[in-house]
Amino acid sequence: MQFNLLSVGQFIQKGYSVIMKDNFLKLFDKHQMLVLKTPLAKNRTFQTNMKVVELNCLSAMVKDEDNWLWNYRFGHLNFRGLNQLVDKDMIMGVPKIEISSKVCDTCLLGKHPRNAFSSSTSSRSKELLNVVYSDVCGPLEVPSLGGNKYFISFVDEFSRKIWLYLIKAKSEAFDMFQKFKILVEKTKWKVY
Repeated sequence: MQFNLLSVGQFIQKGYSVIMKDNFLKLFDKHQMLVLKTPLAKNRTFQTNMKVVELNCLSAMVKDEDNWLWNYRFGHLNFRGLNQLVDKDMIMGVPKIEISSKVCDTCLLGKHPRNAFSSSTSSRSKELLNVVYSDVCGPLEVPSLGGNKYFISFVDEFSRKIWLYLIKAKSEAFDMFQKFKILVEKTKWKVY
């Protein structure tokens, strides 16, 4: 901007609309998109402070259609998704998008498949109860009939056997571990 005063009349002549309400000035462009919102100052003017930055040229080129511009603006959201947003009145100012037969290179890169995770993992454990995993879950929204809001699980890596215990508070986790340890040490070879 070359001037430090802006003319509301000039904005209106260029197709902008201005609303002054509730001690704010709101400036909208031709497509009714908010461009500026500024509060009323003590001297009854609307002051807007804009930081001047070094001049940079940032441009995006859309080769074929305006539809691609909306794809770019919404972070490469697909055309069907954009149309759903328009149909459900979740966004304003976006026209109905025509679905293109071309493919966006950026979208394509984002959807590249990666190598599948291995369906089988090598077990570190070579015998029962050599490696045991544990986790505490909770608090649960609905307590059990006994008033328990947490549970603790123990999983033997070798046999994949799971022990699950209900507890009322997280502070009971160590006591439950000690009980579990005593139980499995007594019945180590009766895990199955």
